Amino acid sequence: MKRVRIVAITAVALGAAVTAGTKFQQAREAALVAAQPQAVASDAAAPVAPARTSGENTSLTQLAPPAAESASPSLLASPFIARVPPQTASAVPRSSTPEPASAPQLSRASVLPGVDVAAPVAPAPGPAADALRQIAEAETLPQTTATDAADEGAPLDPQLQAELEACAVWLVVTPAPGAMLETSVYAPCDGDAVVTLSHAGLSFDTHLSPDGQLLAQIPALTEQAQVTIRFADGREQSDQTPVADLAMVERVALQWQAPAEMRLNAYEFGASYGDDGHVYDLNPRQAGVTDQGFLTVLGDPAIAGSHLAQIYSYPRGETPRSGRVALEIEVPITEATCGRALTADTIELHGTAAAQIRQIRLDMPVCDGQGGFLVLPGVLPDMQIALNN
Repeated sequence: MKRVRIVAITAVALGAAVTAGTKFQQAREAALVAAQPQAVASDAAAPVAPARTSGENTSLTQLAPPAAESASPSLLASPFIARVPPQTASAVPRSSTPEPASAPQLSRASVLPGVDVAAPVAPAPGPAADALRQIAEAETLPQTTATDAADEGAPLDPQLQAELEACAVWLVVTPAPGAMLETSVYAPCDGDAVVTLSHAGLSFDTHLSPDGQLLAQIPALTEQAQVTIRFADGREQSDQTPVADLAMVERVALQWQAPAEMRLNAYEFGASYGDDGHVYDLNPRQAGVTDQGFLTVLGDPAIAGSHLAQIYSYPRGETPRSGRVALEIEVPITEATCGRALTADTIELHGTAAAQIRQIRLDMPVCDGQGGFLVLPGVLPDMQIALNN
């Protein structure tokens, strides 16, 4: 950008110089023609002007009479052309008396030895010269712009940087009741995009909304919890937050990959299938209630090959109840899974102790068209819930 400005100013200066030079040449020729008869008659009587030393040479700017102040602005603005006085149609007769050296005529000044009209001379003082000098000084000063600062590595405020990037991705993670992570995503240029959210070994795939938004509740598995969103083109964004109440939660996660279908069942304190104490995807309950557990379902099964997860949580440090919670894995037998070997991962978290990750393998029954379910009790250990003392 700086180079373009310099070229433009140079072009204007050269254009002014060419225009002024043409006018000066025309005025000089007219003056010589008008002064020739007078110069022949007076040359015998006129004394020869003494030669000036190099230090005393008079510039055309100094020789020009005061009438030159009425010259055109383009002529005065050029640093390459001396000012030229306008010539009238009739010349005033010249006196035979030698003229003062301080105000010689143009015809005599134009033929002085040692004066090169093509050589640059300093512009006469005045508004035009001051304007040119200010422009030249401004172009030589370093110009700092927002782009230059970014190129030089100058740090920018993160919020400002995000606003400058039209397609930025916002990811904000904040703690929520029940040792949950409230995860907000805003990616305005990625509407309906398939994304992967991950946290401490837990991973699932889902869609952004048409306007690029997503709100998800993710069970925390570490006290300093970090959530990462990953796009199909490899872009990633992360955020983290501390989780103060993680020590008060018992948590078990089951995750797998579509097209398989799985279900995590939790039977609280002796409940049977379908009872109120049976917590599963059709009865997930709400987080933050002190005397009951809840289930979190993550992932979009409509996405081909998507990663899915279900997590059961119980607030052991706040419950007034004690007893056992039995956990069970249920797998529907479908055309997409029958006769195949399926794998799944489980994550067990007990308070602030390190999470335990295990992988399980399921050999599905052969395809007989009967359907049904494969129930796996005892694969996950029971939760022991103690009274809140």
